[in-house]
Amino acid sequence: MEQRYKNSLPWGHQLTRGNIQLARIRHQFGRNVACGTSYTPVSDNGVYRTPQTSAATALRIKAGGNAADTAAGAGARSVRLTGIDASGDEITETIATAGASASVATNAQFVRLYEAAVVDTGTYGTQAAGSHVGNITIENAAGTQDWAQIQLNGFPASVTGIGSLTIPRNHVGLISNVQINVDLTKTTDFLILRRGGILDTAAPYEPIYKVQEFIGVARPISIQFEAPIKITELTDIGVLAKVSNGTGAVSVDMEVTILEAET
Repeated sequence: MEQRYKNSLPWGHQLTRGNIQLARIRHQFGRNVACGTSYTPVSDNGVYRTPQTSAATALRIKAGGNAADTAAGAGARSVRLTGIDASGDEITETIATAGASASVATNAQFVRLYEAAVVDTGTYGTQAAGSHVGNITIENAAGTQDWAQIQLNGFPASVTGIGSLTIPRNHVGLISNVQINVDLTKTTDFLILRRGGILDTAAPYEPIYKVQEFIGVARPISIQFEAPIKITELTDIGVLAKVSNGTGAVSVDMEVTILEAET
């Protein structure tokens, strides 16, 4: 009976349950609550860093955070970073928070960072009490460049909102769905871009290609691709947006199936 039930699940359910080998699903969500009139990444702090391999860097939590977000505090006690290293492999590392001080730097060297998330917290979360107390900014170990931010923005979210992703080596990404939300008081333009060859060290480089373009979006839209958009290994997927005037809040959610090459 259990086997018949398992086999009757839709393909997407099978994938989510881990019943399909060498495949996983990723919902890459991003938002920018202060998107301006020039194209910027749809991410919490408006950036998605894409250095070349020669500039791979350790990362850390930036000084200036809340004192309660510390290794034995009431807020976030540790943060997990997920991204790509200079070999093109996906890497994760968890670092302890240090309150208002900068944390220790990661041992891993990153060229991409597409998620930072709270792992441990000193508070049992409720609708009135979240899992971190202040914004948590991730920067390079030199302290010269912000890479990402876990924001409060009304309620502690415990995870970044970065609407970009990079496909590791020996993998392929299939974009099957894109959900876009906009500020209803103005129109918004979106670009979905891809750039391959992230490990290239000298010209000629692969160009940035437009995958999809949405002009004058005035209401939330959801696009499902019957034939998913294929993104090859070592390729960045980036979503940029701009509003018609002033600033506005925008968000995007991409449903991406990550397939691992058989060895």
